[in-house]
Order: sequence, then structure tokens, then C-alpha cells
Amino acid sequence: MFKSPAVLLQAKSIAIVGASETGAGGWPKKIYQNLEQAGFPAKVYLVNPGRQELWGKEVYPDLRSIPEPIDLALCLIPAAAIPDALREGVECGLKAGLIFASRFGEEGTAEGAARAQAVKILCTQTGLRVMGPNCMGAISTRQALRIYPSPRVRDLANGPVGVVFQSGGTFMFWLQQAAVRGLGFSYAISSGNELDLDLSDYIKFLVDDPDTKVIVCLVEGIRRPHAFAEAARQALVLGKPIVLVKVGRSERGKAAAKSHTGALAGDDRIFDAVCHKFGVLRAHSLDDMIEITLALMAARLPKGPAVAMSGFSGGAKGLLLDYAAEAGLQIAAISSGTATQLRDLIDPGVPAENPLDIGAGVASQPQKFTDICKILVDDPNVDLIAIQASLPATEDEIFDPSPYAKLVQSTTKPVLAYGRMSQNMTKQAIALQKAAGIPFLQGLPETTRVIRHLINYAKATVSSLPQHEYQAANASSLQAGEIEKTLANYGIPAPSQMFANDLNTVSAAAEQIGFPVALKIVSPQASHKTEVGGVQLNLTSSQSVAAAAAQMQVRLKAIDPDALVEGFLIQEMVKGLEMIVGVRSDPQYGPYLVVGLGGIYVEALNDTAVCMLPMTRERADEMLASLKCSPILGEYRGEAARDREALIDAMLALSKLFLDHQTWLSEIEINPITVLTNGKGVRAIDIRAVLI
Repeated sequence: MFKSPAVLLQAKSIAIVGASETGAGGWPKKIYQNLEQAGFPAKVYLVNPGRQELWGKEVYPDLRSIPEPIDLALCLIPAAAIPDALREGVECGLKAGLIFASRFGEEGTAEGAARAQAVKILCTQTGLRVMGPNCMGAISTRQALRIYPSPRVRDLANGPVGVVFQSGGTFMFWLQQAAVRGLGFSYAISSGNELDLDLSDYIKFLVDDPDTKVIVCLVEGIRRPHAFAEAARQALVLGKPIVLVKVGRSERGKAAAKSHTGALAGDDRIFDAVCHKFGVLRAHSLDDMIEITLALMAARLPKGPAVAMSGFSGGAKGLLLDYAAEAGLQIAAISSGTATQLRDLIDPGVPAENPLDIGAGVASQPQKFTDICKILVDDPNVDLIAIQASLPATEDEIFDPSPYAKLVQSTTKPVLAYGRMSQNMTKQAIALQKAAGIPFLQGLPETTRVIRHLINYAKATVSSLPQHEYQAANASSLQAGEIEKTLANYGIPAPSQMFANDLNTVSAAAEQIGFPVALKIVSPQASHKTEVGGVQLNLTSSQSVAAAAAQMQVRLKAIDPDALVEGFLIQEMVKGLEMIVGVRSDPQYGPYLVVGLGGIYVEALNDTAVCMLPMTRERADEMLASLKCSPILGEYRGEAARDREALIDAMLALSKLFLDHQTWLSEIEINPITVLTNGKGVRAIDIRAVLI
């Protein structure tokens, strides 16, 4: 499934094809200088048929003339010449190529597409590995391999962060800023248009690399979703967080609009669900990606969601609480014993509460401040602490890191420092951060989002997905007339109901069910019955049932004269909260479930949550808690609480049913599934099953 970029990123010999002083925008010279400055220990050969010597080195006319096989050819020549150059190189033992040029099909020309196809075929037939095209190279800090055409990357420090960007220009500026904030890198890769090696290959390589502890990505598109999911799964198993920013939030194609389940999920929400499943952290911004990575480098995760905060600004406390609410953080309720200890250290009149505002006076007493924070973090109700702290703003300021370091050493819980706003980083600031042993996060909203990500990742590392054995099934088990029985066998009951074949039998069926009843037309041309006037509720007599059935048939025939009316479904009236639960399979990532507020407003309000299958009971409960309508599942404005546990049971049952039958079943959607009062269960009111 995966192709290894090791021969490229750990090359022992390099050829710069197209070496010149000014050609290719001066990139060959900049790359050569970067390799020289870094002290790249292996051989670097220069190739240019028009030169004999350059930068004091011999220049070869082509790859064939080089006296030994080459690991990596850096192709800094026009796009049209690259396929032949790579083919020549392979014949001489070349193992990898890096293509900087564009015009390999992304511009939409037949010539470019043919050029790209030639490179793909060469890779498939020979095992050549290619980075790019349309990329800006890569950096391997431990190997002193800086094959990137800018001097800005020369001072990057070695460290535990592996980086993959599908944008070459953004890549450089992010690396610069991340380095200023104190990050160090194992590998940094600009992947380009990914004709051969792609994002999933690079992530898998970083997952396997013992020196990479955190993986950071800027993603424009996932070319192999299954490979990405597998790489993310392996990263989670090994405890290597993946932090990414993904651009291009878009809706699924129009075909999915025929299905509520598909339309409500959408491409980006499916990707969100995949990330949730495998603990991939989607950062809000490129800046957030730096802050999250800093926090993860501390290698401490909270054992629960309860957060303590301590600072010395009332205004910052208020803002922090606002941002914490937006991030969905749980503010820890400190114990009475902790409150008693705090009162002995804080000023009179200062509330001993969380978040704790100790006032500006203690800000100049770091040892006392961290002693107070030690009391907070030792509270058994606290899983993580964030403390307000300043960094040296000028080269002249010298701060003592020891109080922070002692606080960190006194606990195994995560300790984060935060500033009210971002600030420029001085050498003293980076030194303080390193000596203190804690990340100094910049900005209040960024801090609360970082904490949310830490909690989410910690939860992902300890959660377990349910084991599910797939069962062989016969498609006939869900044919017309059997869907309700099959759902009931899985624990999802329908209301009392009867099926009438024609207009002559609907009244008798209604009388047998007992009034009031609901009437629904059954037709392949009426998958969404309300849209064709195919549903009538609260019918109280035989006459009203017969009249409603006749009108439904007329309305449907007016819309589609060829519509087939198979009959009518008569159901007992059920009163409760209308929800939707649907399962289907995404063509890229596989089966998923959607749950949310249902009925006729399902797409208008779009109050839904998405989860990849299989799912746990805990995840089902989280999904319901995330809905805006979640409060009305409980006691709300005089209404009795709804049977939330029965709804969770139904979600788990429907997901199991779908996994058992997905070899032939395309989708099942229950809208509405009515949630009765607590202890009374649920009823599958309207069921839509689609066969493959």
C-alpha cells in the first residue's frame, strides 16, 4: 500500500541536473549552497551539458557520464526534458528523482498529461521514487540534506517534528515561524503534485521514523484515502499525533443530495469523522498548528477533561472563560481542601476559585505564583493546568525559569503557559521556554483550542473501537415488506402497522390498527414521501383514510404519470421527538452514521453529527451531546425526558445491521425515528433502504 521515500530523504549521493549560476531562477545555486552550508557529507554531482566546471567542481554532461550510480537526481531543467533525463538515470542505477517544474498535467494540456503519464509508468516499471512535480524540495536535518531553493531554511534545528506540506511556498514561511517559536524538525517535505510519492507515503515514513514524535501537515487533497486512514491508524497506535490544516471545504456532489444521509455528511464532515476516529487533530489555522505542536512536544497528555487556569488579570480571565466556552472546555471544580490552601496564599478578597485570578501583585513573584499553581494542579479534580506567563520581550530581559521547571517536575499532569497576545520571540524567550520545560502558548483563543486538542488526542489514544465480525447475508432479508422485521430483529421497533395493496383495503387496515393513524404511500418514485404529498397524519376515520389514499395516488401520478404505486402503509400515531439516523458508505473512507434532528426540517437546520463505523456507545453519546437539540432529549420546559439510551441503542443497532449487510446494502435511513419518553424506547417511523 505504501511506497517509501527513504532513498530520497536519506540519499547518499545527489546529482543537480541543470546546475547553473542563474538558470531555473537561481535555484540550482541556492540548493548547492544550502548543501554546502549544511555540510552534507555525501557526494554532490553537477550536470549541465553546457558547462565543464562550476563552483570549483567538475560538471558532467548527463547522468550517464557520472562515474557511479546516483541515489537522487534533482531535476532543475524544463519539464519537457525531465522524463527522458529520469529514464536515462534509471538505466544508470538512479533510485529517486525530485521534480521542481510544473506543467505535468495540472495546466490541463494533453502534452502535460502525457508527460505525467510517462513519469508514472517509469515509476511503476522500475521502482523509481519521485517527489513532485511542482514542489520545492525537502529537508532532512539529521542527514544535513537541504534540497530546498532558499537560504531561509538553513538554520532549522534538528528535532522531533516531521512536516509534510502540499504547498511549497507556505511550507517555507511556516517552518521559519515554527522555528522561531522553538520547534525542531526531523524531516520537512514539500510534496507538490504527487505523481508518485504522496501524502500518505510521507506520513507512513514519519510514523516509522524513530526520531519523529509529532507529524504536521498542510493538506490540499487526499489522493489515497484508504492509505491515509491506515497511516493515521498506525500513528495513533504508536502515539504519534498528526496535526493538520486542510484547505478546500466543499460539499459532496449533487448525486448525494438524493439522500439526506449523504447530503448532511458532505466531504468535509466525513473527513472530520475520519480524523476523529484516528485521533488526527485538525488545526484552526497555520498559527494554531504551531501552538498545538508545541504543546504536544511536551509529551504529556491529560487523563481527563477537567482544566484549571491561573492568571493575574481579571480581564484576561473573563476572555479566557469566553474562549473556553467556545472550545467546549470543562472548567474543573476544585475541592474545598484546595480552596482552603489557596486562601492562605492569595490576597484577601480574591475568590479561591477556578479560573484563579491572583492579581497583578503576584505576577512579579514567580515562585509564589508557581506555588499557588502547584496547589491547583495537585487537586484530584484537575487533569491539566494552564498558567499565565510572560516571555522576555527584549534581549535585555532575563527571567528565571526554575519556578516553572520545578512546577513541571512536581507533577505528571500537563502544564501549559499562555500569554494574552502573540509576541515576538527573542533568543532569551526561546531559552526560557526550553529551560522551563513547558510550552509558552501565544493568545487566549489559541490556548483554549490547544487544550481542546490535547484532551481530544488523549481520549483517542485510550479509546478502543468495537470489534465487529461481518456476517454474510442474503439480499432478500431486506426486500419490500421485510425491512421493519429486520430492524426489529436488530432492536429497532416500528409502530404497529399494516400494509394495504390498494385503495380498496386501506380503510380496513386502518380500522384494525386503531385510530388515529398515519398513512404513507409506497412507491419507488416516492423515496421522500413528504415532497410528493405522500404522508397524512392523525387520520381519525375510515372515510378520511380512504380519501387521503386516493388523493396521494392522484398527486403522485400528476408528478410522474409512470409512477408505480405498490400500496399504502398504515401506522399507529406515535408522539415524540423526531430524529434522523442514517447509515451509508463513503466511496473514499467507508461506512458512516449520521444522527440529528429529523423530520421535515432535517436539511434546513442540519443539526447533525457524523461518525465512521464501527462505533462505540461512548462515541454515540458524544454525538448526541454535540447536537444543538441535545437539551430537548432531557427534561425541557415541562416536557418529560426522552429515551436517550434507547436512541443510542438504535444507533448502535443500525450501524451493526449496515456492517452485517454492506456487501449488498447501499444505505438505510430512518427519518424520523421517534424518541419516546424515558423508558418507552424509540419507533422507526419512516424507513428508506437502498440496495447496491
